[in-house]
Amino acid sequence: MNQPARESSREVRAIKVAIATSLLGSVTKLTAGVLTGSMSMITSAIDSLGDLFVSIVNLFVVRIADAEPDDDHNYGHAKAEGLGAMFEGGFIFAAGAFIIYEAIHKIRIGDHSRNSTLGIVVMLPILAITIATVIYLRRVAKETGSLIIKSDALHYATDVYVNIGVLVSLVLVKLTGKPVIDSIISIGIALYMLYSSTHIVRAGIDVVMDRSLDVETTAKVRAVLEATRGIESFHDFRTRAGRIPHVDFHVVVKPETTTKQVHDLFLDLREKIRAIVGPSTRVLIHADPLGG
Repeated sequence: MNQPARESSREVRAIKVAIATSLLGSVTKLTAGVLTGSMSMITSAIDSLGDLFVSIVNLFVVRIADAEPDDDHNYGHAKAEGLGAMFEGGFIFAAGAFIIYEAIHKIRIGDHSRNSTLGIVVMLPILAITIATVIYLRRVAKETGSLIIKSDALHYATDVYVNIGVLVSLVLVKLTGKPVIDSIISIGIALYMLYSSTHIVRAGIDVVMDRSLDVETTAKVRAVLEATRGIESFHDFRTRAGRIPHVDFHVVVKPETTTKQVHDLFLDLREKIRAIVGPSTRVLIHADPLGG
């Protein structure tokens, strides 16, 4: 099995772990939320359902994005990641808006949570499992360089904060005897969901619209080109971020430079650029003769 195939297999396995975590969390919190009447737990359960949906979509995205280029898609299928992100973000935004509506309705009719102790007992192990999942996803993302797993790790890290918010809500209700705190915190969690969903959608749009690499990374790549011997100058420099980043430019070399020297120059530059941008980066170089 080659290196890309091994990395893809690790990505799929990591996403399956994330799916199992979100499935367990959503079912457990939804059941406890219904039994206790805790709006914050129900909100967190819906957020976990969103996580589940995101991870399932990511599972398909990984497989689609890793597919080899074909006659209809000569540059591959990596932009599927952007389309998936926009769809996921829209789903999370809609869920957050629904939660705010339900929480306000619950405050107005005076329907409050009941058994906060049960909620606390349920949330503690769920929080521990979520933290362990985030640690695992971050390790896989670091070892594989996968943007999807890195994004998933960030998404589940926010779920940790959501779960902590639910715990705080349940503890405050138990200590103060004011169940309305539960609904207020659920609205806060939902507002955070709306905020995070806009970032997910924006990231998806960036992929589809071929957003350039960040300024810092671009500057590092330019510095490498400027310091490379054998290059008189370079132009038509372009970059593209995403699951498979692209760096595209023309170099100007002396007319007497041999084909082998240009080839060796390309291999050297590709290795250096991939060390900066990422191992999956596609480096496209065109050589122009000086004065030509």
